[in-house]
Amino acid sequence: MFFNCHNHTHYSNLRLLDCIIKPKDLIDRAIQLGLSGIAITDHESISSHMEVNQYVKKIREKYPDFTVALGNEIYLTDTRDKNQPYYHFILIAKDEIGHKGLRELSSKAWYNSYFDRGMERVPTLKSELEEVMSRYKGHIMGTTACMGGELSKLLTQLYVAREAHAPQDEIAEIKNKIIDFIQFCISVFGEDDFYIECAPSSMKDQVTVNKELYKVAESFQLNIIPATDSHYLSQETRFAHKAYLNSKGGDREVDSFYEFARLMDENEVRELLAHSFDEIDINMMLQMSEDMRRKVQWYSLERPQQIPVVEVPKRKFLGWSIDSDYFPTLDYINQHGNEQEQYWLDCCFEALLNKGIGERFEYIERLEIEADVIRYIGDRLGTCLFAYFNTFKHYIDLFWDCGSIVGPGRGSATGFLSNYLLGITQLDPIKWNLPWWRLTLINY
Repeated sequence: MFFNCHNHTHYSNLRLLDCIIKPKDLIDRAIQLGLSGIAITDHESISSHMEVNQYVKKIREKYPDFTVALGNEIYLTDTRDKNQPYYHFILIAKDEIGHKGLRELSSKAWYNSYFDRGMERVPTLKSELEEVMSRYKGHIMGTTACMGGELSKLLTQLYVAREAHAPQDEIAEIKNKIIDFIQFCISVFGEDDFYIECAPSSMKDQVTVNKELYKVAESFQLNIIPATDSHYLSQETRFAHKAYLNSKGGDREVDSFYEFARLMDENEVRELLAHSFDEIDINMMLQMSEDMRRKVQWYSLERPQQIPVVEVPKRKFLGWSIDSDYFPTLDYINQHGNEQEQYWLDCCFEALLNKGIGERFEYIERLEIEADVIRYIGDRLGTCLFAYFNTFKHYIDLFWDCGSIVGPGRGSATGFLSNYLLGITQLDPIKWNLPWWRLTLINY
């Protein structure tokens, strides 16, 4: 059995052309090939995770033993200096807590993004990984990733230096960097959750690095696992991947870097690993991949809808004079509503006076309709939906107060008179004959 912990989908294309696989196709193909599971590890992107999570939920009954892990291939650096290499590194959540850690790390990377050499860069600093993992240790696994990872780069440098009979102090410096990197990873993840990653390949460079990776794993008594870094589904679709990568001109490193970057069954993995390892070692690596898979728990990312609530001021008025025969919902809110409902009503009626509209029948009638709709939808959601509009008002007011520019409002939100009266939008829907039902039809 083989658990492939390094796979991409078209969500890796956020910043660059990278992959032609759709998430569902990746999962279906992995099941078809007889894999025990896969991890989704897009390039600094966890955007596929909800789609993947929902699809796995759908197929779990039919394939209860197939595991889909959610991960992220981050760019791990010491600084955010420009003109530096951006080393690849794999993170995989073991459980729901671990996924929260992935989200936190990804948010940090994107929040601090910058442009370097014509591309948006989203590195994660080692210091940030260390700090976040201090709170999520035991819930996230890490691997050294592909030839783009720091360990593989250092091992390539070490091999070249040795072949060139470089001075011993130069070789020693590279070795010390390797040791520092491994010790850092062990301290961050722990020995059990940190993996050395090798790749099935017959390419000379990869075979050379594979053998060096094995020596590192053996020296530090670490787990070593194979992964295919899948960017396309099969040899038959490699031409499409190559064409996609070169579709904007130039010549990407397709033939060397992506030669074996596809989804493979266990037999093909074994055949290609045989260029680097003997059968006993291959069996051991595949078993370690299974051990990794067994650490991954099922969890759902779906959550019930939650309405954000800000605290509203206590009611300033004793109440408004509202005709209960014509406007029963407004009258009920006026007399018996909770704080959020009454605050909404007070703001709307106060705005009617401030805007010189007064208690014109068509405006009060419109508010009655909207209050009915808001109460009805809120009851169906099991929440006070008036709080949603009050919260919106709160933040729009903050925008105005800090001197920011707020537009006149667009789309379905302008259909609600109450949004205009609350200051969320700046167009009077009655004046402009905008139907109230556009908001509810589109958004609820």
